[in-house]
Amino acid sequence: MKSNKKKPQRTKQLQKYNQETELELKALKKELQHTKEKLEEQLHEEISTRADLIHLKKENEEINNQNQAITKEHQHLKTKHQAVLEEKQKLQAQLRSETDLIHQIKQSNKELSEDRAAFLDILTSHKQLLEEVSEEREGQRSTLQQKENEIRALARERDYFKGRYEKMMNTKMMKWTGKYWTIRKKIKSHSK
Repeated sequence: MKSNKKKPQRTKQLQKYNQETELELKALKKELQHTKEKLEEQLHEEISTRADLIHLKKENEEINNQNQAITKEHQHLKTKHQAVLEEKQKLQAQLRSETDLIHQIKQSNKELSEDRAAFLDILTSHKQLLEEVSEEREGQRSTLQQKENEIRALARERDYFKGRYEKMMNTKMMKWTGKYWTIRKKIKSHSK
């Protein structure tokens, strides 16, 4: 009987052990699932981090390229600035010489205005003579225009009479040609 008593106790222990094992197994499975999820998450994070790293490398490369371009542009601007400074110095020297030139031009303008005043005086004194010459020229132009119109009218008249003469001559020629052929026919018919 003792062994029978031990059996149910053992069975109970075995059941308890099995239940504990099952619980532990479930916990382990749960933990394994959790670990798998964490691993996948870490893997995803690592892939994302690598993609970010590649993206950052590309950005860094672009920034380096831009930096080089900016450095070149800076160098170019420096050279240009130097050229502009040299040009500025040349222009300042030219400005000084132009100031002298302006002074000379002012002097020349003063002389020119004096000459202009003298010319206007001469022009005023000869104004009547110029007006007479202008009127005479206008009269000659009008006469010339009248003569040209007369010549055109004569040319038209000549062309008209020339046309009539040519028509008349053509008609006479046709008549003479007709008479010639009539006489020739008669001569041929009489000679047969």
